[in-house]
Amino acid sequence: MSLSRSTFLIKSPLVLSLFFAFAFCLAISMPVLATETGDTSASPSHSHDSVQVQSVSDSVAQPSTLAEQHQEETTEKSAPLGTLDFLMTSKYLAWFGMMVVGVVLLLLKRINRWVRLGMMLVAFVLFGLDYIFMVHPSPMCGVTKLFTFWFTRGTAVPVFLAIFLAIFVPSLLGRKLFCGWVCPLGAFQELINKIPFKPRWKQFNFGMFNAVRFALLAMFFLTFFDVKSYLSYFAQDVGNVPPDLLTAYSAYSVYDPINYFEQLHWGVSDVRWWIMMIILVVASLALYRPFCYSICPIGAISWLGEKIAPGRVRIDRKLCNDCQVCVIKSPCPTIKPLLEGKNLTLPDCTSCGECIGTCNRKAITFGFRR
Repeated sequence: MSLSRSTFLIKSPLVLSLFFAFAFCLAISMPVLATETGDTSASPSHSHDSVQVQSVSDSVAQPSTLAEQHQEETTEKSAPLGTLDFLMTSKYLAWFGMMVVGVVLLLLKRINRWVRLGMMLVAFVLFGLDYIFMVHPSPMCGVTKLFTFWFTRGTAVPVFLAIFLAIFVPSLLGRKLFCGWVCPLGAFQELINKIPFKPRWKQFNFGMFNAVRFALLAMFFLTFFDVKSYLSYFAQDVGNVPPDLLTAYSAYSVYDPINYFEQLHWGVSDVRWWIMMIILVVASLALYRPFCYSICPIGAISWLGEKIAPGRVRIDRKLCNDCQVCVIKSPCPTIKPLLEGKNLTLPDCTSCGECIGTCNRKAITFGFRR
């Protein structure tokens, strides 16, 4: 049986294996490169602990020589990292790289189930194992922590602002490019959803899920302003506040108990971790990206951005014969209402592109203009 060259490049298990092996090896080498260049974004330490570690080290470290004292003074005078500095670290460059690869695959129509599966594996290994690139500061911090510190300290913390920009600027260009091609939690849910399982509800009531998602976002903002004065007090001297007290006051956030990004630290010795992961896995078997559709604040905000993003999946009505093959074969609930023209209430489109490969008439494409 003869195969065209393009088909071979996409479907050959050998070529795909070599490609993903190369991507994995490149990812493994990135922390080494980051260490050599002074990039700490690949370090496994968590940003939540950095303030405590710095505070303790400052209190016990005493310069024993003039040289050490001079070095310490030089370090203290060095400018703190800005937003652009964080955006240029290896973690965020890897984010942008994954999104660029995703857009190229979409434009070239080189996506099928196996290519998508491989890309989600790469995203999960790179950003979800808390080994190659640390999870924290997590994407959710780019929304919740940025807002909290902005309104309590009066300034945007550069690392949180960098996360926010790295997520939402690309998503204003192409629908949910971060969610669909980078997010480790989204990748994990999608990988679980690839496992054959019945029953599976693909055409669920998105309006109800979206209402819950925006209700949580509204509750987060409302409860924040209720405790803002207390948080402002802590923000003035955050390095000297006992961590247990900070944890207690952070409980105002409705997202803290259901922040599944925290579970990507893989605390397998914690009973709570097992309970939450079992819930997520079972839900992901039956539903497509349940956390994204019902809880995630990034999903809620970027859903609004979908309405203006020029890069999107488009349907050529002249070529479409309404055969519904794409609805049957696509894993997400979006393609059916897209065919029906329900753009205002359209479920999240993560630009996964799997619907493109299901259409033999080439009626479904991804593009930046009509």
